[in-house]
Amino acid sequence: MVDPSQVLRQVRLALQNENFQTAIYWLEQAVNSASRDGDHSAEGRHMGNLALVHYRLGQRERALECFQVALASAREDSDLVTEEGLLGNIGNIMREIGRFGDAISYLTQALAISHEIDDRRGRGIWLGNLGLVYDDIDQPDQAIPLHQQAIEIARMIYDKRGLAARLGHLGNSCVSLGDYQLALTAFIESAQAHRELGDHAVLAQRLGVIGNLYGKLARASDDVDVRRELLEKALSHYVETLVLARTVNDQHSQAELLRAIGGISADLGAYTAALGYLRDAAKLYRQLGMNDQAQVIASMRAALADAASSADASASGEEEN
Repeated sequence: MVDPSQVLRQVRLALQNENFQTAIYWLEQAVNSASRDGDHSAEGRHMGNLALVHYRLGQRERALECFQVALASAREDSDLVTEEGLLGNIGNIMREIGRFGDAISYLTQALAISHEIDDRRGRGIWLGNLGLVYDDIDQPDQAIPLHQQAIEIARMIYDKRGLAARLGHLGNSCVSLGDYQLALTAFIESAQAHRELGDHAVLAQRLGVIGNLYGKLARASDDVDVRRELLEKALSHYVETLVLARTVNDQHSQAELLRAIGGISADLGAYTAALGYLRDAAKLYRQLGMNDQAQVIASMRAALADAASSADASASGEEEN
């Protein structure tokens, strides 16, 4: 009989060294030993671990086979805790391989068990993952309430990292639905959580999206004062994002942000500043070999220069009068 503690030690060492084939070897030995001894519970546990290794290797179909064996064992032992986790893992893989109906079925089963055994953390995970499946199949109206429930659970259990991610998922769903105001609320809170967590890369993404949303809301507003206020908020978020992008030397993001800042500055009537930002964006695009984008920027600058000249001429005429 294979000593379970020896197996776990060998598997742990193999995984630490990223020697996945060795980990698979030891787990298969454990599975075979448990099967010979008629220990179905141990066989199921080892199959579940084997599934995770195959999944880590990207071998999803093989992982599913192992998970199904482990699931049968958990059900035979009436082990609801293990069954819930296996159902959720299977659902996640189904989503990844595009079997969305199966993903919904397995995640719904996992969610039901989480209610039965009062597993709030698990319930939050399965609700959020179900929401992502509905996002995948372009049903944001179905996804939004699931994300909202997942968010409330993250608040209840003080899971700030989970809260930050789930707020981002909610924001994406709201954008898909066209509810930019609700999306903005979600992304602003998500950005603050990522700022507190020190997740600067994700924070930069969130701030960029917030800038985009303020820009969308501004251009949809008929109120001149409201439009200007929203554009200024968009600008401030783009500028903060640009600082983060420069910190990590992300030139592509810098180019995109400079282009966006140039556009917002032009909308605010700051033509000289806009021309400068667009010039810097074009320079970065050329350095990145993105000459088509640089050419687009050149056209934007030419049109903006004409607009600036017209604005100057109008201002001069008003002064003469």
